[in-house]
Amino acid sequence: MPYRLSTSLAILLALSFSDPVAAQDNAKWLIPARATSDLPLVVANENRMPAGLTRDGIRVIELEVIEGDWRIEAADGPGLRVRAVAEQGAPPSIPAPLVRVETGTRLRVSVRNTLSDSTLTVFGLHTHPVAAPDSFSVLPGQTVTAEFEAGDPGTYLYRIKEGTHYFIPADSSPTTDRDQMTGAIVVDPPGGSAPDRVLVMNIWSQATSDSTFLDAFTINGKSWPHTELMKMSVGDDARWRVVNGTNRGHPMHLHGFYFQVQSRGTALADDLYREEDRRLVVTEPMNRFTTMLMDWSPTRPGTWVFHCHISFHVSPELRLPGAAGPGGAIHDHDQPHMAGLVLGIEVAPGPTDIVSNGTNHELDLIANEYGDQNGHRYGFTSTPDARPDSTADTPGPLLLFHRFDTADVTVRNRTTRPSGVHWHGLELDAWADGVPGWSASDGKMSPVIQPGGEFTYHLSMIRAGTFIYHAHMEDIYQISGGLYGPLVVLPEGETFDPETDHIQIFGWKTPEPASMADFELNGGSGGEVRTTTVGTKHRIRVIHIAPAGNISAWMFKDGEPIAFSLLAKDGADLPTSQQVPVTSLAFMGVGETADFTWTPDAPGRYELRIGFAPVEQAGFSQFWEVTTGR
Repeated sequence: MPYRLSTSLAILLALSFSDPVAAQDNAKWLIPARATSDLPLVVANENRMPAGLTRDGIRVIELEVIEGDWRIEAADGPGLRVRAVAEQGAPPSIPAPLVRVETGTRLRVSVRNTLSDSTLTVFGLHTHPVAAPDSFSVLPGQTVTAEFEAGDPGTYLYRIKEGTHYFIPADSSPTTDRDQMTGAIVVDPPGGSAPDRVLVMNIWSQATSDSTFLDAFTINGKSWPHTELMKMSVGDDARWRVVNGTNRGHPMHLHGFYFQVQSRGTALADDLYREEDRRLVVTEPMNRFTTMLMDWSPTRPGTWVFHCHISFHVSPELRLPGAAGPGGAIHDHDQPHMAGLVLGIEVAPGPTDIVSNGTNHELDLIANEYGDQNGHRYGFTSTPDARPDSTADTPGPLLLFHRFDTADVTVRNRTTRPSGVHWHGLELDAWADGVPGWSASDGKMSPVIQPGGEFTYHLSMIRAGTFIYHAHMEDIYQISGGLYGPLVVLPEGETFDPETDHIQIFGWKTPEPASMADFELNGGSGGEVRTTTVGTKHRIRVIHIAPAGNISAWMFKDGEPIAFSLLAKDGADLPTSQQVPVTSLAFMGVGETADFTWTPDAPGRYELRIGFAPVEQAGFSQFWEVTTGR
């Protein structure tokens, strides 16, 4: 079954699925391209207009759940027959209608169930914050009304589910997701908020009788490449309220720029950070049914993307049958190399913030392909003498630079697959960002690098930190095959000492892992033993570039947990208030890097353990024998 993990591993990796149902024939759900229907068309909701009307000082919102046809790509492309939420008298929409009011507003929200075969359960229609989840049921043909005060300013969500269960039992197979009936709730402060956009992620997924899946992974009701194009100018202030309306986690990654995390929330409460606590990131993990308020400003022109970094959530395999056929597509986008949770950004021509007064480097990066008993493995080398029977080139070579350096990196594709390389976390010209056929500026574009072809990317090192380079085509196969590596930018004048500066990069060995043997740390299974002395300060750079899953890190001394000090995330130093001692990293999503420091204060055997929680299942360890040095 392609692009699905085993149930036990899915739970281990915290890839949540919803209620299991029997596999169904495509015909029950799939609407062929150009087909007509008597059912209403489900509208893609861009979350620009709030629902309801104000009557006698109360915001009255009348919702109903109805069946409709949802075209997640082009209007004449294939679609899905789904249940969706509508304001009474209006077409159904995905996401569900936006609930947006100022704090202090009283709301009266009714939910009418027009379905004859399903009871609905409604979550999130209550005052915020609230200490515990609140829900109510709506029987077939019934209307239920909730009346409540809006509560504190923030970004929240509500959702409507068929039935009363929304987590799978541990012994069931994940066969369906039904998170298309989720919408955003925004409570503004008195007088309103600064201009913003609301972006809601929804999922509808169904196993079919031919062992495939029908999938809709959407942002504001559309799947890439049909998601809304965010048009901006250099210097614009962008404020996005991102809502994960699904039962799966999504590490959200912005290409080319850092964004500031203003708040994180759930359906229950929203935590607005103090200004001094707002971290800069390029990837922020969003757990299921959570929200994020993010601010950022484009400082270079070109085309960019904002997307979930789980490869399975942006795979072209998510496209519905009939979206593109032999010889061409039914619309202008013929077999894009991504689909699903991707948002395009177009920044109008303008000035750039790139500073490049350091050394310019010229180097080659060669993508190789190796045969083995599992089919094929891939790897990057910096020299052309790769051995065809080798699997030792994972991860790729460390690319080491200093702040304000530039580099012309020529990628030569010696594999049998088209590819391209993304320079994850770097602030650079758009044309060099590495999304094939999309990243563009100054009349140039990152191309698809065909087998035997090559392309030279121009990198700019604006800040010091820990970064990643990785393939950006056929991500599930090429990244799990080994096409990734570490990139470190040092402060000006510093040198890299591998005795005290340690890179730990976590990946997969196969696109369908079934056990811990299918994962790797630094291309192997760990276990190395090093020596050091009391008082020597070490920097650990943890990089997570597997196709999916969350990881963590722990330190032990003689088998007992000890603290280490957080330092940076995604290449940017954390706020001072967050550079604190901890005994484990917060769960790291795909595409995150985390730097921390550790200084042994006594002799003994120290262990760094990296992998999945609980700590006993981590699987990969590095050891240090620490002496006084006398």
